[in-house]
Amino acid sequence: MKIISGCAANIELETPPDFTVRPTLGRTRKALFDHLGNFTGRRVLDLFAGSGALGLEAASRGAAYVASFESDGRHAQFIERNIGKVCRTGCRAEIELFRRDALLAAQVLPPQKFDLVFADPPYDKSAEFCRKLLDDPKFMQLIRGAKVVWEIPDDPGAVGEFLDLGLPEEGGFRKFGVTTFYLGVWKK
Repeated sequence: MKIISGCAANIELETPPDFTVRPTLGRTRKALFDHLGNFTGRRVLDLFAGSGALGLEAASRGAAYVASFESDGRHAQFIERNIGKVCRTGCRAEIELFRRDALLAAQVLPPQKFDLVFADPPYDKSAEFCRKLLDDPKFMQLIRGAKVVWEIPDDPGAVGEFLDLGLPEEGGFRKFGVTTFYLGVWKK
């Protein structure tokens, strides 16, 4: 898996040989990031970072700050090494890795404004985690006005589960490659 574009383009990201998460495919990431446009100066929150690819791609494309949350210690070790690789290319982003549960982001991070939030939790808990974050007033304050990009499980009926959550109307579902995402601005 490689960084697609920006100052760290073509940098190979390390992952454990028995990687237990499903990183967003390269073609899908390219289509998604091209759709999201210019990253210059953006502040990005990467929840359930897994491989770190989404946050690091944003950093490579000019994001000013990336906060990544990954609770699995083994995956966090690989993300830490990948951060080093990206930074050695001259990437100017401030990148922080929080080895914590993404659901605790609002308790861990100081008050600040994010422009973009990536969320790619384990598919079997994706709707449950989305509901918990929507119900957390501190989290909603942390990301108010940010564009949220939530990867939707590829299970039949998954979109319906998310429709039942009461996602903000300023958004919708969009397919990039074989992957469906919810893209919306959470203003609640």
